[in-house]
Amino acid sequence: MTTPREEALNTPNSAYPNLEERLDTYMRRIFYLRDSHLATQEHDPAIVEYFGVLSLTNVRAPRRKLWYMYYATADELDATVDQIHKKYGQKNMYDLYRKPVFSGSGMRARVKNHFSALKWYVKGNILEAPPDSPYNDEKVVNTIADLYQADRRRYHDLLVGKNSDFVKWNPAHLNC
Repeated sequence: MTTPREEALNTPNSAYPNLEERLDTYMRRIFYLRDSHLATQEHDPAIVEYFGVLSLTNVRAPRRKLWYMYYATADELDATVDQIHKKYGQKNMYDLYRKPVFSGSGMRARVKNHFSALKWYVKGNILEAPPDSPYNDEKVVNTIADLYQADRRRYHDLLVGKNSDFVKWNPAHLNC
C-alpha cells in the first residue's frame, strides 16, 4: 500500500502537475501567439517528420559509393521506405541513419549543400562520393549527425534568444 506522498512522487511531472500546459502558455507568450482555447490539446505524433539515409550498393559497379536520402512523416515512413526498397532492391540497401527533424526538406537541403560543397555528385536524393574519396558509411553518418546537431543547436539558440529577449523586455514576472 502506498501513501499519497509516494503516489504524488511517482506521478510524472509531480513537481508541476500541469507542466505541459504551463510550457504551452509560456511558449505562446514568448512568440506572441494567440492562446489556444482547446483545453485538451494533444500533439499528434503522426505529423513528426523523419529524415533518413540509406546505403545503396550498385550491383553493376560495387566500387561506387552511393547513399539515398529520404524524409517522410511518421505515418508515411514505412510506405516511403518500402517504395525506395522496391525501386532499388531490398538486398542492395540498408538503413544507416534516421532521426526526427523539424523540417525534412530543410535537413535534406543542408545535407545536399554540404556534400555538393565537397564536390560530390548530388542529384535528387542520391549522394555519390568521388572514386578517390575516403568516405565510407561511418564517415557519412558522422557528417550527417554533425549537421543534425548543428541544426538542433540553431533551433535551441533561437529559443534561448527569444526567451532572453522576452525576460529582458517583460517587466511582469511570469507565473504560468
